[in-house]
Amino acid sequence: MKYKITNKWIVVFGALTAQMAIGALYAWSLFNKPISEAFQWNYNDVVTTYAITLVSFALTMILSGRVHLKIGPRYTTLIGAVLYSSGIFLSAFATSPAMLYLTYGVMGGAGVGFIYVCQLSTLVKWFPNNKGAITGIATAFFAIGAIMFKEVITRLLSISDTTVYTSDVVTSTFMTLGIVYAIMTITGALLLDVPEKIENSAKTLEDEGEDFNTKKLLCSPNFYKLLFSDLLALMPGLLIIGLAKDIGTEYIGILDSDLITAAALVGYLAIFNAGGRLVSGRLADKFGALNVYRTMYFVTIISLFFLSFVQVKPVAIVALLFISIGYGSFLSLVPTITGKLFGSKYFSANYSLIFQAYGAAALLGIYIKKNVTFDQAFTIAMVTAAAGLIVAMTIKDNKKNSYKDITDTAAVQQLPHL
Repeated sequence: MKYKITNKWIVVFGALTAQMAIGALYAWSLFNKPISEAFQWNYNDVVTTYAITLVSFALTMILSGRVHLKIGPRYTTLIGAVLYSSGIFLSAFATSPAMLYLTYGVMGGAGVGFIYVCQLSTLVKWFPNNKGAITGIATAFFAIGAIMFKEVITRLLSISDTTVYTSDVVTSTFMTLGIVYAIMTITGALLLDVPEKIENSAKTLEDEGEDFNTKKLLCSPNFYKLLFSDLLALMPGLLIIGLAKDIGTEYIGILDSDLITAAALVGYLAIFNAGGRLVSGRLADKFGALNVYRTMYFVTIISLFFLSFVQVKPVAIVALLFISIGYGSFLSLVPTITGKLFGSKYFSANYSLIFQAYGAAALLGIYIKKNVTFDQAFTIAMVTAAAGLIVAMTIKDNKKNSYKDITDTAAVQQLPHL
């Protein structure tokens, strides 16, 4: 498949198509009840699938960030497409939670890890002077995929308060989704390519941080500050996304007769998640990614306060939506911050390490929820987020003394974002 694509908008179409397919990951909460009832599995065991998927996603980033630099985004995305679509398809034949962990969790999550890194890295190479904006758009389409597939999954499973879920319905849903995901991700892979030449403006070069290799990164206080603050920033969002439908019915008390149903809440959270990514990307280009990052921390903490202590249905729903905005913003901003603090030359390796906060946050959120009530979980998330904000305030912005160090084309092509 040695062909060249020179039209950047074809590449954009392919990348965003793949992003939407893997974004369906965020609609997992719709599966919790149907699977547990259809197969008579423990509900918490089913919920754990989501956490395993996110951890697999994060850990695979360490490998995929290096693989795509060796074989290119097209082949790396094809590897992810096979893992992701086959993992979802094979979930139809899972006979125990352990098998579901392997197919949907490990295989599906690994596929997302391979695909995600390539779409963002490729798009930034085509738009090097609008890094924040294109990162926001690319990550937003990940969330848009959740919006689209929330409707698809709801219809396939016939989700309602009165539905009696059967194993046949769950099985056919996984098989259908596996085929659809394969078509979308393979299409995206075949349309990916990198530009022959990357031109950066003087401002773009000036904004880059000093280039840190892995050894130097691990000796940097900023690395640990960003890793820790990112973990605590992502945990609230991952908690509500993975349990969105359950929070709606059990904690807020949403009924099918309400204007916003629990299933619809999943879609609204995805919309606000996408909006946060789009807006924060634009704001980062204008006001600085670190400043926007800290501001979204304030928004998240205030929202968690209202969610924990003002248990009025409309207030709780609005609070959830703002937490989703913050979550989307964090995922859009951290890649930009990483490039700014640690440079572009070793970005793939560096960001893959920082992205481990994502997997750790997923595990921490699920562990907390398994051991406490929803209101206690939200209170814990609020306190830990406050601690994360304090750490984020201590991150020091790095500036290069000059930008002759990064004018090397090979270094620039290593990419500033994933």
